[in-house]
Amino acid sequence: MKLKAIISLLAMILLGSTATALAQKKSCSFGIVGTWKAQLSPTQAVLYRFDSNGEVTVLSDSGAGEPQQTATAKYAVSEELEGPKSISFTATGKNRIFGAARKTMKVVSYDDSSITCEIPGMGTTRWTRVDPDRYFIVLAARKGEFYDASGSAFPMVIKLAGGVPTIDAFGVYLAKDGRALGTVPPDVYKKYLREARNDSETTLRLEINSRQYERALKVIKEWERRYREGALLYTTAAETLDDATYLNNILVVKAVTETLNQCSEDVNLYPLNYVHKDDWISNKFGSAFVPFYYFKELRQRNEARHIDDKKFQELVHLPNVASR
Repeated sequence: MKLKAIISLLAMILLGSTATALAQKKSCSFGIVGTWKAQLSPTQAVLYRFDSNGEVTVLSDSGAGEPQQTATAKYAVSEELEGPKSISFTATGKNRIFGAARKTMKVVSYDDSSITCEIPGMGTTRWTRVDPDRYFIVLAARKGEFYDASGSAFPMVIKLAGGVPTIDAFGVYLAKDGRALGTVPPDVYKKYLREARNDSETTLRLEINSRQYERALKVIKEWERRYREGALLYTTAAETLDDATYLNNILVVKAVTETLNQCSEDVNLYPLNYVHKDDWISNKFGSAFVPFYYFKELRQRNEARHIDDKKFQELVHLPNVASR
């Protein structure tokens, strides 16, 4: 890689890493909208369904049928710079919530899929997010597809709703007329959802939660916008065509994967930061190959969570694949 490209990429990566560190609390945004479960006993749970209009519905779930509504209330989240402080509730009509007409609970801690809260008179409890849909991320890369011996490398995010998967992918891929950078078409990414067959291929498939999916999808959509508007961070005017394409893709794969750990150390990530003592991949390989070896390293670090071919095909039926 050209020295100029190395220096500019390093500066951009370090700037992004610093911004991420400074905004860590803010990036782990608190999202109460949705359904949360408080498990009271092995057979009894309470569901809290928060909508975006400031209303919450409380339901009792015994597991023996449809949950039964027991109360409704208005809610308001009190937030500070470091995150949410409390959630106040005002029961509607003759309802009671937590045994009272009004109650304020303290938010002790939270992450993508749970909230630990302290309710006056009831103690500390933990709620877990309930979501009927499932979410996945697939990191796929190849070598030996292009003239320089490198190959396709791109992340895919998947939402499985009602048995129908919707897939979004962006990165470097093998097009009909050669290498391309952009939104990966369905007829291309379908070929990369399978298991790697040899050392020139790597695939990592992980199940993630809805918030991780939303953050990763947001990054992909941002790069799709940049591509449409001709606003990629590296351009052919600044670098050679090869460097610009590959350097943009390094930033894509880094940004997407690092969203996974914004609220907790959920995935064993590799520090793709161009710091010699931490990052042996960028020190050893040119920009065209960095995403391949990055994905390969992530596969090794997260092997226990990798979804094998048989299980993945049971979950994600390719004939039903939809694209945005």
